[in-house]
Amino acid sequence: MRGSLLLASALAVLAGTAVQEAAAAWQRQEDGTSVETDDGEVEIGVWIEVGLPGAEPPAADPGDTTSPCHFRQGNYTELNAWLENDYVLVPDPDEVYIFNICENDGVAQLTTYWVYQPSPPKEPPPPTAVETTRLRNEAWGRLAIPDPITLTAPADVTIVQIPTYVWVPPADRSPVSETVATTLDGHELSLTATAYPRRLGFLRVDMGDGNTLWCDADEVAAFNHARDPLDQPSDCFYYYRHSSVNAPDLRYRMVLTAYWDVSVRCTFNGGPCANPPPAVPTQALTAPPHAIAVAEIQALARPG
Repeated sequence: MRGSLLLASALAVLAGTAVQEAAAAWQRQEDGTSVETDDGEVEIGVWIEVGLPGAEPPAADPGDTTSPCHFRQGNYTELNAWLENDYVLVPDPDEVYIFNICENDGVAQLTTYWVYQPSPPKEPPPPTAVETTRLRNEAWGRLAIPDPITLTAPADVTIVQIPTYVWVPPADRSPVSETVATTLDGHELSLTATAYPRRLGFLRVDMGDGNTLWCDADEVAAFNHARDPLDQPSDCFYYYRHSSVNAPDLRYRMVLTAYWDVSVRCTFNGGPCANPPPAVPTQALTAPPHAIAVAEIQALARPG
């Protein structure tokens, strides 16, 4: 309740004295308990007491055992009606009002009221690290990280001293994600695990001749057969120095391993988890060996 000339001119007393200074029929209670009104129990919180100028409760008659005043709960619509639009109140459906209504010469009159603005609900206790780790493991286990397929150009037979390009299909280098959710005391706990190709050192390729090729994620691209072999969008290539004539089956066994990083995002009650789970280690997936023959071209040169 804001912007009220009434509040500017009336006495406002914060909780701690507001209820204590009310009529004897409404005794002071400890915070967190409740008081009885004609409408039932009302929880005690932060109250503001407002006395209406010129509206005083009638003097008590010693011979009359009945009280001319009573308390009851109301709302801002009723309060505006009692005030007969002498003051402007900003409606707030979350506020609670307690009216002190007194009979004065047979006429009901609002003499005092209290307004209570409920405190925001308490935040639920955060999930424990055990709970978030359990969800992490579940989401991690569901991640469908693809097993890599080794692709090369040339595909089966390459030649010494020309670039041999290596890559994996687009589906084998696209991020994948999995979300697992549960509820704790009516609040949602969710965890999303996302796997994506490691930016630096995405592919490790044992070329079969004793050497290793490393390729970053942004270096891996499919071979474009419409372009010159020496002008390709990929930087993931290797020069064989020796033919595979001495290798088993006259072929090198190329073994490709793809490395994936996994990020974990944990949310609880609309915000980040207070006890996030531990990080997921880098995932390494190895493709079946890829056989490739390396030939050596002997060129004849004529003197002169």
